[in-house]
Order: sequence, then C-alpha cells, then structure tokens
Amino acid sequence: MNRFTVWCFIAFVLLAGCDIAERRLEEPAEKTATPLPFSTATPGGRISVWLIEPTSGGTPVLERTVEGQVVGPAATATSAVATISAATQTAAAPTPQPAFLQNECPAPGGRTPPSLPATFDSFPDVIGVYLSNGGAPSVLENTLRTWSAITEQGGFVQADTDLTGDKTPEIIVNVFNPYTYNPDSVLNSGRMLVYGCDNNGYRLLYATPSNPGLALPVFHRVGDMNADIKAELVFDVQSCATTYCTREGYLLSWNPVVGTFDSLNTGQMLSINGRMGVVDIDSDGILEITLSSYPPGSAASGPTRGTVDVWDWTGSNYVLAIRVPDESRYRIHTLHDADNELLNDNLRAAIDGYEAVRDGENLFPWSVPNEAENLRAFATFRMVTAYARLGNSNRSRQFLDSLISENPEGSPGAVYAAMGRAFFDVFIAGGGSSGGCQAALGVASSRPEALSFLNSYGYANRSYTLNELCPF
Repeated sequence: MNRFTVWCFIAFVLLAGCDIAERRLEEPAEKTATPLPFSTATPGGRISVWLIEPTSGGTPVLERTVEGQVVGPAATATSAVATISAATQTAAAPTPQPAFLQNECPAPGGRTPPSLPATFDSFPDVIGVYLSNGGAPSVLENTLRTWSAITEQGGFVQADTDLTGDKTPEIIVNVFNPYTYNPDSVLNSGRMLVYGCDNNGYRLLYATPSNPGLALPVFHRVGDMNADIKAELVFDVQSCATTYCTREGYLLSWNPVVGTFDSLNTGQMLSINGRMGVVDIDSDGILEITLSSYPPGSAASGPTRGTVDVWDWTGSNYVLAIRVPDESRYRIHTLHDADNELLNDNLRAAIDGYEAVRDGENLFPWSVPNEAENLRAFATFRMVTAYARLGNSNRSRQFLDSLISENPEGSPGAVYAAMGRAFFDVFIAGGGSSGGCQAALGVASSRPEALSFLNSYGYANRSYTLNELCPF
C-alpha cells in the first residue's frame, strides 16, 4: 500500500468527523477493475450493499440503509494485485474451491406468515421453519416489521446473494429483539441469522449471539472484499460501558471444506467511540477496512488521542497494516511525536516539534505537577542534543544557555539542565553526541525525577527507559 495515499486518506477521515450521508440501495455497476474513489470515505458513513449476483427481482430497497461506507463492487480476480506495506506480501489469486452441486431449495408456496413467538430465542427456529415450508422472504420481512423486529432504525431481510458458492442465494435476516426494543435507547439488541438451502429445506448456517448487551449488527458490505470472486460478510457489533462504546468488526467468508463461516481477520478489529468503514484506499481492487477510535481519558489512562487503523489483505488474511494517530492536541503528545522523529533520525522535524512543545500556545495541558516547566525543559534539552547531532554547535550552545538560565538548581526542570550541561561539555571536547549522551545518562541515572515525570502520564501513553532520554 502506498504510504502517501494512506496518509492522505487518514487525514481526510480525521477531519471529516461524524457526518453521515443517507443513501438508498442501488443496483451494482458492471464488475470491472475500475478504480474506486474514496473522496467520501469517512469510516462509519452509510453503505449501499451491492450484491454479487442479483436475481431478476433485484435488490430489495430497505426502509433505512445500515451504517457503512458506500463501496462499489470489487474488481475481478485477474486485476487484483495488492502490496501491503505492513505485511510485505502480495494479494494472491483466488484459491480453488471444491465444486459442489447446487443445493435444492424448497418450492415457493403461499405459506401463512408465522405468528410472533413467545421469546426472541425462538426466532431462529420459527424463521427457519417458515422458509423451509416455502415461505417468501419478502413476506417474512413484512411480518418482521409488524413484530417491530425490523424498524426505521435498522433490520432487513436480504435474499439474493450467494455466500457459499453453490449458485444458490442465502437468506440474511438482521432483526432487533422486539421484546426489549426502545427507539430512544442508545443500544438495541438484535441478531443476524444466515440461512442456506439444504435437502429441500433451510438450515441456519450462522448466527450472532443473542445477548441484551450486544447491539443489532451493522452491515458494511455483503460482497467480494478481496477479489477472490466470493461474497464476504462485513459487519460490526456494538456494546457500551458507562463512558464509552466499542464496535467489534467481523469479516466472514464461507469455508466449503468444513461448511462454516471463517474469520478472515487475524486479530480483533476494534473501534472505541468511533466507526468502522470499508473502502478501496489505493484503488487496487482490494477493499480495506478502517476503524477509528477516540477513547476517553481518565486519571489512570492519562490524555488519549484518536487513531485510525487500516486493515488490508495479504493474500491469506486481513491484517492491521497501519495505525495512524490523530493530530496531537496535548503538549505531551507533541513531545512524543517529536521524539519519534528524533529516533528515526529526522532531526529537523524533531526540532520543529520541540519548538512547539516549548512555545506552542494552542496545546492542551494535563494534570501533572509542574508540567509546563518540565516539558519546556526537556524539549530544550532535546534541542541541545539534536543541534549537536546536526553539527551545529552554536545553536546547541544557545539552547543550552536558555536551558540553564530557565532551570536553576532547585526548580522542577533542573535535572534536564544538568543533563544538558553534561552532554555539551563532553560533546564540545570531542566526545561526539554518543559520548555526550553517556554523560547525560550518568546524570539521569542518579536523579530519578528525570524519568518519573515523563512516565507519569498514565497507561495510555508512552513509557520511557533511561537510554531513551538520550538515544545517540
């Protein structure tokens, strides 16, 4: 994946906020390798669920589309070649699948709609019996609406996508629990059920758990994700705690050998107080999954910052390809960003960051004692070492003079002034930046406040080691 493309996309995602556009389902375009634009690719926007092989009846129009990114049909397998920077693998051609005979489905009949069952746990059986007896999916959807299992807020019946590769469409039923449904609630529980034909009947192939703490699944894609000419299911399920909600993403593909839906992602795909989206970021015919997170801060966690995770196809699985942090709002996070530049030997960019830590006016503080004095002192110490590393001893000396004058012994940042003096004395005497760092670390090893301040920002933030205080 082109890193510049990813950064441009992530920047747009982080600026776009939570604007959600309402869109209706529409017929898919011809399945070609046309590059897919992502100018509106905000994770958590609405999705038009396009089907691989629509029947003559077409895609039923839902009363309300579910959340997700509008995504066109994936390219054919012959055009799919994706290089994943994090995984350094190439998206493979479709894996040959066993050829099974088309399953026989029950003949359609004018079945009377089922009666509302006594419990939500009975829904899978009642729906399965109705379909096995020739009940029509369209009638089922209308019946579920009368039960308030499908409402304006969500739920649907979709019956024209072949998920198993047997040339026979499966039936996806996504329904609220009508016994607990409250239109004003933050979270309404529900289940997703997938039925497939088997011996002139319908068998339940997959179901999400029935749990009052799990919301109705939100669909982002029913269709080909990775150019293997198979339809995948992409959805998330939300659960909420007191101060935050978590969405866990699922990417399922049918395994015809064992007869189950397998997960294509190698680890948990999680979003905290954010959204999940599906988009072809680099226009290679392989769809990526994005998850934005904005975890709340606390005294234990310290200040937090948003991130966007991008999951991409390696040829066998979806893996976390890149995690991009939100723009820093807190002064400590600006320091962390500058330190990352320093460790990557991007000294000019690091110096710019340290100047922002020293003098930036629009950065937020955190409730750490003497934060302003300590961060200013440590950033100035970093600038002393960075300029020395660049061979600019005059600028290094200028910032050393400022460091010493601003942090006399007994002040909060005095330890960093002592480290700066020790570093520069050895450096200017010909010991180089490496020798200077050894002298500075000698000071820090006898003064624990050098590390204790930097490591007082909670578990959600960086923890420094002694050697990281002067890494040259």
